[in-house]
Amino acid sequence: MNSREFGRLLAAFRKQNLNEYGKSWSREELSRYIHISPHQLGRLERGNRKYLDTETLQLLADAFNLTALERKELFFAAVGVSEDEIVGLEDSQTRTEFENLISTLERIQAPAFIVDDYADLVAVNMSVMKLYRVNPDYLVRGGESYAIYNLLKFIYDESSGYKDAVGAAWENMARRNMNFFRRISLRQRHKPYFNKLLSELRRIKKFDLHWHEISRIPSDVDSVYDIFNWHHPAYGPVHLVFTEASLPTRYGNLYLFTYSPLDIETAEVFLEIAREVGGAAFQFAPWPFKPLNEEEDQELLEEHRR
Repeated sequence: MNSREFGRLLAAFRKQNLNEYGKSWSREELSRYIHISPHQLGRLERGNRKYLDTETLQLLADAFNLTALERKELFFAAVGVSEDEIVGLEDSQTRTEFENLISTLERIQAPAFIVDDYADLVAVNMSVMKLYRVNPDYLVRGGESYAIYNLLKFIYDESSGYKDAVGAAWENMARRNMNFFRRISLRQRHKPYFNKLLSELRRIKKFDLHWHEISRIPSDVDSVYDIFNWHHPAYGPVHLVFTEASLPTRYGNLYLFTYSPLDIETAEVFLEIAREVGGAAFQFAPWPFKPLNEEEDQELLEEHRR
């Protein structure tokens, strides 16, 4: 991420995150907090100031109430190295890696799915659809909603079937997934696609409430794995660990999530589901490019090329 792009990211963070009074940070307020002048902060947001010291970065992370893993993402963004330079893969290699990941998803005999840096559901296997009792009508309505294939949309939209499947565990699981969404999307917060996605998600009252709560009070649960326990309406008690594996590409990360059973009973549930639905997987959200207008698509393409 070059200095210009990092400046746009910083400006987006200032507007999206809340100060102690529950309002977006003004440039004057934030500059006082991180001990630089409003003029210097303005130069930073415009990408005219290339050097950013460690202390200022730490203060920015404090101001935005970032968790440990979110801080890691912010510090990576500030390094000034593009995804192309970090990964070093050509488009053909990226496509091959993507196809291999889809093939792996199809072979996993447990609930699993793939998301991108926006938490869009790029692909899911049949086991996870069966476990969460996904409403087929919800998927048919794909063209009706900008964020229909987003993981957070699926979790917070009561018509998806997710809330009915997890029951009383929904609040805990929703908050943990919100933490995940905030972390993986951190380096995309300034992108046109993220702004459109967030705007739609915030129309859901409960999502908006959790988004603002977590932006003001950082979560003490921030991990690359989670343990979930709930009483499934069809299968009874379910106990699993939810783990992530990331694949870096020149277009951002892809994340493969797999559910591993924590007891024999849950293992038997997963086996029953796998026998019933087989190993098929379905691709949903587009990747790597998103359905924006032509001008915004070109802007994203130019950023990837830089």
